[in-house]
Amino acid sequence: MSRYRLLVVDDEESILGLYKEILSPAEDLGGDLDEEPLLPDFELTMCNQGDQAVDAVRVAMAEGRPYSVALLDVRMPPGPDGVWTAENIRALDPNIEIVIVSAYSDVNTRELNRRVTPPEKLLYIQKPLHPEELRQLAKSLCAKWKTARDLIMLNATLQKQVDMRTNALSEANKRLKRDMAVRMRMLQELLESEERYRLLFEEDITGDFVAAPDGVLKACNKAFARIFGFGTVPDAMSVNIFDLQLTGSDDSLRDLILTRKKLENFEGVFRRRDLRTVHVIGTIIGILNVRGQIVEIRGYLLDVTERKRLEEQLRIAQKMEAIGTLAGGIAHDFNNILGVITGYTEIILENTDKGSSLERRLKEILGACRRAKDLINQILNFSRQGTQEKKALRVSPLIKETVKLLRTSLPASLDIRENIMTGNDTVMADPSQIHQILLNLCTNAAHAMRERGGLLEISLAEVHLDEATVSKTPGLSAGAYVVITVTDSGHGIPKTIQEKIFDPFFTTKKPGEGTGMGLAVVHGIVKQHSGVVYVQSEEGKGASFQVLLPQTGLMDDTVTDEESRMLPIGKGRILFVDDEKALVDIGREILEGLGYEVVARTSSVEALEAFRFQPDKFDLILTDQNMPNLTGMELAEKALQTRPDVPIILCTGFSEIVSYSKVREMGIREIVMKPILKRQLAESIHRALTSDSTARA
Repeated sequence: MSRYRLLVVDDEESILGLYKEILSPAEDLGGDLDEEPLLPDFELTMCNQGDQAVDAVRVAMAEGRPYSVALLDVRMPPGPDGVWTAENIRALDPNIEIVIVSAYSDVNTRELNRRVTPPEKLLYIQKPLHPEELRQLAKSLCAKWKTARDLIMLNATLQKQVDMRTNALSEANKRLKRDMAVRMRMLQELLESEERYRLLFEEDITGDFVAAPDGVLKACNKAFARIFGFGTVPDAMSVNIFDLQLTGSDDSLRDLILTRKKLENFEGVFRRRDLRTVHVIGTIIGILNVRGQIVEIRGYLLDVTERKRLEEQLRIAQKMEAIGTLAGGIAHDFNNILGVITGYTEIILENTDKGSSLERRLKEILGACRRAKDLINQILNFSRQGTQEKKALRVSPLIKETVKLLRTSLPASLDIRENIMTGNDTVMADPSQIHQILLNLCTNAAHAMRERGGLLEISLAEVHLDEATVSKTPGLSAGAYVVITVTDSGHGIPKTIQEKIFDPFFTTKKPGEGTGMGLAVVHGIVKQHSGVVYVQSEEGKGASFQVLLPQTGLMDDTVTDEESRMLPIGKGRILFVDDEKALVDIGREILEGLGYEVVARTSSVEALEAFRFQPDKFDLILTDQNMPNLTGMELAEKALQTRPDVPIILCTGFSEIVSYSKVREMGIREIVMKPILKRQLAESIHRALTSDSTARA
C-alpha cells in the first residue's frame, strides 16, 4: 500500500493527539503479515499554528515529497486562521486535498470557495468527527489524491510518448487506447471515491433537503425525516417545505426565499408530522439560472427545540430566583411594619369592650396581619429562604379562610362553595404550605372558568386506605387520610397532557399568565407531607384535584385554642434592643403590660455597653437580628462571653443566616419570627425564664 503524507493543523495539543491516535495504523497483534492493514500507511505531520503548516508544505514541495491531505482547524489563536493557511498552502501545492474543520457554524463558505480554489479539492466539515468517519474520509481523500496524481503523471507520459513516437503511429495508437482504458478506469475510481464521500455525509446531523421552486421536496436525508417526524426518507418526499412552517410565523419562508434568495442562520418554527412544533436554525439557498430565476431550493436545518426549551426554563428559573431574592430583601422591613400594626392593634384590643363592633374590627386587622405574615412566609418558602415548621393543625379553618379570601378577589361569575364533611381533619403540616396548596389549586380552577364562569367547590372529607389500596400507589401507607378536593366546571384537561401537568415549568397558559410552577409546587408540598395528589378530568367537563394527607392521632379537643389559654405574665428586668424606634415603643408597652421592667435601646452597641456595665441586673435580653454595627447574633455572642447564663431571645423578620440549630449552639434560648404577637412574645419569655430558673435550681 502507498505511503501518504498527512498534514494536521490544530492549536490544541489534545486534538492533535486525537488525530494521531485515530489515523495511526493499528499495531500488529500477531495476525497474518500479508493481510492489508485497516488504514493506509499514513505519515502524519502535526502543527499547532498556520504559519508552521505553510513552512512544512514549502519544505515538502522542495523535497519532492508533497502532502496528500491537509486537515486544518479554522480558529487557531494567536496565529493566522485556517482559511489563511489553506490559501497559502494552495498557492504552494495546487494538488493537495484540503479539509477545513470547524466546531462553529459561522464559516462563510462562499468566501472560503473564493479564496481557496479549486472547490473540488476543498472540503468543509464540522466537529466533532467520529473516529470511523475520520478514517474513511482520510482513506477516500488519499485515494482521490493518488488517482488525480497518477492521472497527471499518466497524461504527461502520454504526451511525451506522442511527441517521441510520431513515426510509429499505429503502435502509438494501440498504446494510447490501452492507456485511455487505464485512464477511464482511474476516472471511474475517482467517481467511486466521490460517491463514497457523498454517502459519508448523508448521515449528517443537519436536516438537508432539495426542493423545487414551489417547495415540493425532491430529496432529503435521514436527519431531515427525523426532525420532522417522518419514519423514512420516502415518507417525507410528498411534503411541501413551505407547508411545514407554522402559520402566524413572523416571516414567511416562501416570501423570504423569493426576495432574498439566500437565508443564513434562519430561525423558524415548523410543524412536525405529529403536529408537534419544532424550532430549527439553518441556511436555505435558492439556486438561480442564468436569468436569475430560482430553479431549486437547498436547505440545511438543525433542530434546536431542546435548546429553546432549556433556555425558557433557565429564563423562568432566573425570574423565580430574582423573586426569591427580592422577597428576602423586603421580608425584614415588611415584617417590621406588620409588627407596628399588630402591636398597637393588640394594645387597643385589650382596652376594648367584649363583643363591640370595635373589637370585631380590631380582630379583622389582626387576622389580615396574620395572612400578610403567612404570605411572606409562602414567598420565602418558595424561594427556600423561609423556615418550615410542621405542627398539628386543622384543615377546615384554612379552607374557610381561603374561601373568604377568594370571594373578595375572584369575579362574581364564579360560584364558590365549601363542603366540610368531617370534623377529624387534623394533620401534621406547615400551615402556610397547606394554604399555598389551596390557593394554587383554586386559582388554577378559577383560571379555567374565567371566560364563562362556573362552580368552584372545595370539599373536605376523610378516608381510610387499606393495604390492598395503598399497594397500588408507591409512597402511601395504610391508615386514615384527610381528603381535600378542589373541583371546577371549566374547560377540563386533555388526557394527552394529564401526565405532564405536575412537571416544573409545564403550562398551557399564554406567556405572562403563568410560570408552570403552581401544580409542581403543590406536588412537591404534598410529597413532603407524605401525601399524594390525584387529578380527574375530561375535556370540556371540568377538573377535580384530590389531595390526601395523613391524618394525625390528635382530635379536635387536643388542638389547643390560643384564645382559651391564660396569657403568661411575669416579672424581671429585660434589655430590649431594636433599631426601629416604633417597635421599641410598642415592645416596651407590651412588655410592661406583661409585668416586666424594660430597658430599651435602639443601638446594639449602646445595648452591649449597658449590659456589660451591669450584667447581673438583667434577667433576659430580647434583641432584633438585623441591626447596623452589631447584629443580634453578634450582640448575643458578646453578651454570653460576659455572662454565659443570661437568657437571650432573638427576633427577626428574615435572615438567611439564622437557623434554630445555629442559635441554640450559641446559647440563645428562643428565636421568634416577626411580626411578634403579644401571646407569642409572652410565651417565649416565660419559657426562657422558666428554663433558666430550672437550670439554676
